[in-house]
Amino acid sequence: MEKLMTRIVFGLMALIVILWIFDQKAQAATLTTHAKTILKIELEENNINDKEQVKQIMCLAENIYFEARAEGESGKAAVGNVVKNRIADSRWPSTYCDVIYQGPTRESWKTRGKDVAEQDRVFWPVKHRCQFSWYCDGKKDVVWANYEKTGQVIEGNARAWKDSIQLAIYITGWGKLVINDNTHGAVFYYNHNLVSPYWAGSKEYIGVLGNHTFMK
Repeated sequence: MEKLMTRIVFGLMALIVILWIFDQKAQAATLTTHAKTILKIELEENNINDKEQVKQIMCLAENIYFEARAEGESGKAAVGNVVKNRIADSRWPSTYCDVIYQGPTRESWKTRGKDVAEQDRVFWPVKHRCQFSWYCDGKKDVVWANYEKTGQVIEGNARAWKDSIQLAIYITGWGKLVINDNTHGAVFYYNHNLVSPYWAGSKEYIGVLGNHTFMK
């Protein structure tokens, strides 16, 4: 009974933290019901209920998911490791969320020019001017782990989201396992099937993992 009560209490704490995170303006994506459930389970299994830790894990998990959800675990881990490598480099911000959301912003029409407290103003990234394309492509970002009308689980997306959360927990160092840097210090990457960036020629080539070319 005592163990059951402990699990219930911890579950409620994790849920409160998750709801708090969803209420923050920095939250980039919308999660379906099953996506929220997956997140709650993974946080519970790793005993994570600190608000700041959950926030940073969410930022990294979303970035891994939207940048590499079709990749295998090594491809997903590589995307996460690039963010981690940037944190260790003075050219970039010092947290996962700040690295991922880095770029120019514009104030929303909802608060621009209005008598609103500074902390309540809403800002959005300038289209196609951020570090990771999914965040500022002008499209709504949703982790579709299930169809909300029917509740049917979308297996591929649900599995990719679970993998993304697990890798984010391990890469940030708050999980039970350690993920080594499989990019050998990369701080840049691009999808060579879709783009040929102008800056690639000035960077040091490291290698290819899945759909991405990694550089530093």
